[in-house]
Amino acid sequence: MSVVQAVKNYVSKMITESEPGYKIMLMDKETTSFVSVVLGMSEVMRQEVYMFERLDQTSSGENMSYLKCLVYVRPTKENIDLLARELQKPRYGTYYIYFSNVVSKSDVKLLAEADEHEVVREVQELYADYQALSPHLFSLHMPIHCLGLKWGGGALQRTVQGLAAVLFGLQLLPSIRYQNNSEMARTLAENIRQTILTESSLYNSTEAEGNTLLLILDRRDDPVTPLLQQWTYEAMVHELLGVNNGRVSLAHVSGVADDLKEVVMSPTQDEFYSRSMYLNYGEIGQTIKDLMEEYQKRLSKQQKVESISDMKNFVESYPQFKKMSGTVSKHVTVVGELSRLVGTHGLLGISECQQELVCGSDHSTNLQRIFQLVTDPRVREVDAVILVMLYALRHECNPSNDMRGLVSALKKRNVTDRYLKLLSSLMDFGGAKSRQSDLFGTQVPQNVSTIRKRLFKGLKGVDNVYTQHKPLLLETLMELVKGRLREGAFPFCGNPPSSTTARPKNIVVFIVGGATYEESLTVHQFNTNNPGMHVILGGSTIHSASSFLDSVESAMDGIPRKALRI
Repeated sequence: MSVVQAVKNYVSKMITESEPGYKIMLMDKETTSFVSVVLGMSEVMRQEVYMFERLDQTSSGENMSYLKCLVYVRPTKENIDLLARELQKPRYGTYYIYFSNVVSKSDVKLLAEADEHEVVREVQELYADYQALSPHLFSLHMPIHCLGLKWGGGALQRTVQGLAAVLFGLQLLPSIRYQNNSEMARTLAENIRQTILTESSLYNSTEAEGNTLLLILDRRDDPVTPLLQQWTYEAMVHELLGVNNGRVSLAHVSGVADDLKEVVMSPTQDEFYSRSMYLNYGEIGQTIKDLMEEYQKRLSKQQKVESISDMKNFVESYPQFKKMSGTVSKHVTVVGELSRLVGTHGLLGISECQQELVCGSDHSTNLQRIFQLVTDPRVREVDAVILVMLYALRHECNPSNDMRGLVSALKKRNVTDRYLKLLSSLMDFGGAKSRQSDLFGTQVPQNVSTIRKRLFKGLKGVDNVYTQHKPLLLETLMELVKGRLREGAFPFCGNPPSSTTARPKNIVVFIVGGATYEESLTVHQFNTNNPGMHVILGGSTIHSASSFLDSVESAMDGIPRKALRI
């Protein structure tokens, strides 16, 4: 059950089911990203794909009727109109049209009417309407401004389409549960259920029925996880450098070679990255060192070309050697830049304070340390603000709360008004009154086992002080698999299955408002530790701290701030 393999299979289906011969792929902006994240363009081109074009950027160029055109687009009104225009004046000999989701009969009819030259050979629906970032992680890659505190515009429709495509593509017929205090989660659950009922004919197997659960959560229930500094390779790259469609820009790095100004960081296209993405900061340094030593050994062998046999071996191994050379150069550059940023911004000290703040209970020590960092001019403005945000969330109900003093310290260092407003917005977005979870374990436990769990929370399996925190998602999954997830907090949408305590084998978790790479790591570890089960995680987007703050700002725009008076 892999979302990456599902997308790859659909792309392979498109290419192999058409007639032999050279082809062009015509895609839209979103489907281009769906393909590029899971497959390198060179890999696609080896399968007789000659060229790639964007449907929204085509012009009336030269007629290439000798080429076959594979169209892979989302079934939006804009794409239907553009495709109809393309068919009215076709530039290619034949067209094979594949939609990334369910397409309406009226749109198919419109295309049939536009196909006056009878160049369309096939129209099919594929269910790959999402970015597959790893086997267990997908994103709808939705713009931040699309989601507020209520569904608006086309955000609900887009989310339903993307999430339904995952279920249809993997042939998962789930029971549905949702976070009870979230109106957005409830609405999404109802719409997904209705879509499944309407499109029930798309299921050609009922093997997963009764064994699958779709669990819809709301980002507001855990506003802490997106704010924390992360230390796995994958999460650090996203947090400190930014990943966009599986690519990372290194153009800002001093002295970087031209071929490294933008690099691919995708586990589906980089074997070393796939093996290393879940390693922590300390481990990745040693792994890079081992990679370099192996490269140097091969380099010394390549330089010893003394006979015809040596030359033959050199030619045969050169492509692999060159690939390894590129891998070494890329990851040495990336890790070097990460190391520079960690040192320059003092992120180890900041992260240690963050972890002790959200996982510890010593208020006075936490407060003293935060004051030291907030008033330290070497600490970045954004890091100082995030520390105060985490303090506000963690000690919101503490009678000794000193938010007034911390805000005053931020003002003294001339923090921008935007960040000061965000402090209030965040508390309205994800403060105690907006959550249904006991995020910090501060509510009165109901029984001895709960008390024991709270006392030892954060100790078991902790690698170091920088990784004490575990996302709320882990606790939710553990309660679910034990049959203890409260139906009052996570009700079923529609009739519950006959046995609500049975452990589902397949779980699709979708977080309205965005997931994080820390939660992806949690799911990876959960799947490893529970071989009889499989969890897939999806979100409206994949957040860094910066994008999460942007989303909070967008969501709370125009809503009066109440939770925190500054």
